[in-house]
Amino acid sequence: MFENDILVAGADPGFGAIKLDVGDKKILFPAVICNGNERIFSTLGGVKEVEGSDLEKQIASLDVIVKNNSTGVERHFFMGSLAESLNPKEAHYCWDEDKSTDEEAMSLLIAGLALAQPYPKTNIYLGTGVPVKYFAPLKDKYEAELKGSFSVTFLSGPFKGQVRSMNILRSRVLPQSYGVFIKETLNEDSTPKDPKLFAGYVVVIDPGFRTTDIATFHDGIMLDPPNSFSLEKGLQWVYAGVAEKLKEMTMDHTNPIETDDKELDKIFRVNKGLYPWSNGAIDLNPIKNKMLAQLGADISREINKILKPLAGRIHTILVGGKVGEMVYDYLTLDNKVLIEDPQFGNATGFRIMAANLVNNLTRKVSVDK
Repeated sequence: MFENDILVAGADPGFGAIKLDVGDKKILFPAVICNGNERIFSTLGGVKEVEGSDLEKQIASLDVIVKNNSTGVERHFFMGSLAESLNPKEAHYCWDEDKSTDEEAMSLLIAGLALAQPYPKTNIYLGTGVPVKYFAPLKDKYEAELKGSFSVTFLSGPFKGQVRSMNILRSRVLPQSYGVFIKETLNEDSTPKDPKLFAGYVVVIDPGFRTTDIATFHDGIMLDPPNSFSLEKGLQWVYAGVAEKLKEMTMDHTNPIETDDKELDKIFRVNKGLYPWSNGAIDLNPIKNKMLAQLGADISREINKILKPLAGRIHTILVGGKVGEMVYDYLTLDNKVLIEDPQFGNATGFRIMAANLVNNLTRKVSVDK
């Protein structure tokens, strides 16, 4: 979304995927990265042609150079599905909790913004978030670090040879589940979308890759701990259970299958849960569904235990996130609602928050004049 030549973006750089919303465009790719290198054999045949728009093809071919224009430091990376296929041993998720000072995590975010911007040079207002339990220690650090001048050079794909430069003017940081609440309650001009959600008690459940964030709101205000909290369980925990069962199922063979969450994430994303094995494949979906049911039960139990003093007064429980969509049917909670486009719940909410920030600054400038 543009206002006075400014790109307003909402970013949800999760442990599993990078999600960006700029209004007329949404960007999504696995948060997987490795050092780039010269491509010799991988340019030969055998690469499946990606169908879709130029943007979708480019997301599948993230061979990029990311440069911090302030320091002059530049790095060559493979990202997303390209990193998984070209360098599976080194490709990894960015596990650092503090993504503002993690160069690789920052590079993933910058590449996502470069994909989203429609012009070679853009000024950006950025809304983003951190897990509930890290909000207090990281908010100010994020807002200080997530700005500056960067550029991305695309080395392959439809954008090959193009350079996108950006100047992140300002970042605004909220707890991750707050983005879901904003998406459901506010329009970009600060007018209420659903006044009912500004009254009484509302809970947001936002399961992610490593953690599940729970935020409680009263009359539109997010309550402090213990009413807002994080559970150390998410999709990674589900994958750990699948990996354990898969090893158990193949224990009689010479080489039992030992896998990890990165490989399983790709198996479910690309292979629809079918793990290639012997003369066929092992269907991991029933195991995954059993683990998701357990995750849903655990989340429900913790919410009922911790929010017991509010029992009966919570009139709406909003569920967001891709993992939220996966566990929704297994949540034994009254008044639950799966939001529209749950995977982009936080990213869209952060964009709306950033748009409100721009509008407030614009109004202030007008008044000062």
